[in-house]
Amino acid sequence: MGSYLKSTYEYTKLRKKFGRQPLFQNVPAHIIDSINPDYELQKQYTLRNPVHQQVQATLPQAEHESNTKQIVKHEQGINHTEGGWPRDVHLYNEEHILRHRRRVQHDENYVHSVLNLKPSIEHLIDQNNAIDMYQSYFTSMQPQAPVEKYNVQIANVFRDPYHRPISSIAWTTEKNSKLITSYCDKTYSIESDKNLQNVCYIWDINRQTSPIYQFVPETSCWQVIGSPIRPDIVTAGLKNGIINIFDIRLGSKPVSSSSIYNSHFGPITALLYTHTRTNTEFFTGSLDGQCLWWDERNISQPVDKLPMSVRFSAKEKPNLSNSEGVSSLQFDKGLPTKFLCGTESGLVINANRMGRSHSEILNSYWEAHTGPVRAVYRSPCTLRMFITCGDWSVKVWSEEIRTAPIIFTKPYRYQITDVAWAPLRYSCYMVVSAGGVFYYWDLLRKYKQPVANLNVSNHGLTKVIPHLEGESIAVGDNNGSLFLLHLSENMVLSGPNDKQLMHQIYDRETRREHILDARIKELRLKTRIEPTIAAAHNITDIENLDDLEKETEDYFKIVREEISLMDGIFTTSQLQSLSVS
Repeated sequence: MGSYLKSTYEYTKLRKKFGRQPLFQNVPAHIIDSINPDYELQKQYTLRNPVHQQVQATLPQAEHESNTKQIVKHEQGINHTEGGWPRDVHLYNEEHILRHRRRVQHDENYVHSVLNLKPSIEHLIDQNNAIDMYQSYFTSMQPQAPVEKYNVQIANVFRDPYHRPISSIAWTTEKNSKLITSYCDKTYSIESDKNLQNVCYIWDINRQTSPIYQFVPETSCWQVIGSPIRPDIVTAGLKNGIINIFDIRLGSKPVSSSSIYNSHFGPITALLYTHTRTNTEFFTGSLDGQCLWWDERNISQPVDKLPMSVRFSAKEKPNLSNSEGVSSLQFDKGLPTKFLCGTESGLVINANRMGRSHSEILNSYWEAHTGPVRAVYRSPCTLRMFITCGDWSVKVWSEEIRTAPIIFTKPYRYQITDVAWAPLRYSCYMVVSAGGVFYYWDLLRKYKQPVANLNVSNHGLTKVIPHLEGESIAVGDNNGSLFLLHLSENMVLSGPNDKQLMHQIYDRETRREHILDARIKELRLKTRIEPTIAAAHNITDIENLDDLEKETEDYFKIVREEISLMDGIFTTSQLQSLSVS
């Protein structure tokens, strides 16, 4: 079949003939123009018979192919032995089914059974016809917001073959984040050295069978963290106080190590990177009572030192003998010169490195807990607030109030081992305890109890670290198991007014603590002044009594003198009664 040719017709009209006013009148037909035929052309006209012409009478079609998924359908039936087909009737055999139906229909009870079912069936049919199945009920009621369901699930578990307690967890900063985990028994560190298993792992969160990398520190590793700009660099703080830096591309051995003479004298309990131009500086805290600043490009000696001494006499100077052992550190990029330090004695020290003297650097502290402060974090909502955990409680503090926390929980049944703010939901924080339970708190929804909890492990939990996106939570226990928890959407994303409402809560609680603090000072001042006033009143009363007796004696003395001058007008008995009165 040839190609389809579409016929066209061209109509030409001069431009000057456009725009004339039409005349709508009923006029008889008249000849406008008459064109006579050309006889020369008429002579050339001939008839062709037959005429072979191709005509396309249907729409054009094109053939094409597309790959689609093949849908396989199959039918499956269930043979009910009770209330259905008998066992001797095969479902797919039509003869068996027809024979069974004829047998039932010829039964005498069949007709009576049908007649007995007729009234109930007619009632159901009438009821079905009377009800509008498409009718919308309760349209006048106001729609209610859906109830939020808090859900915490265990997505994956990564197990240590040596069953060592997890001492530290860190997320890498790359796009597909991984988990860096160190293992160490901090309670019985002497016995753990006999095992000689100091290996640490880097886990892929989608692969639980075996770690993708492993590195071996010189001794037991207490703290571990990844570089913020190079995911292949891992920094570890060890039990003997030294620093190891690993490059996982070059193997499991450290590429550089600090000298034991220029490092800490005790185990490193905290390790954080600071915000600098090169992102290579970090600082450490230890039980020896000092903080050291390092540069990962050269860790032969620390860049700076600071003894954490806040309670010493005027005759002493700040040194390691009167310093507080560091148990936790906190640093936020929003305050590049400040950091918080939790100590083994339960203090939280506010430090400012821009101070000139030691008292200006460590300008304030809070008595937070009985025992070591296991974790301290600033709130992502406002940097004026921070949260701490220790002993059996969790407390939220304000930098403006130093006497008491603005928010605190009831004592837990087991000791609290770690706490962390939710990175994206400003009103939430998460807690792990030595009883193996994970708690999730939301201060805007429930103020006195957690909104969700999950019994993660039969062993005590040691660490909780949320991912920066907030959906995944890493939790470690005392048996070497690393749990990856997933939170529901309403536990990850913050509401439109959550930040504003949390600011209102912080301001309200801070104002309340200011009022209580002022009232307590007033009562103390009153109790200190009242004994002085009472003593002054007693002295005044005694002095007044002495003056009254003296004035009485003077009065009677004058009376006696006057009576003696009156030459015995009064009798002796009257004088005696007057003197007695």
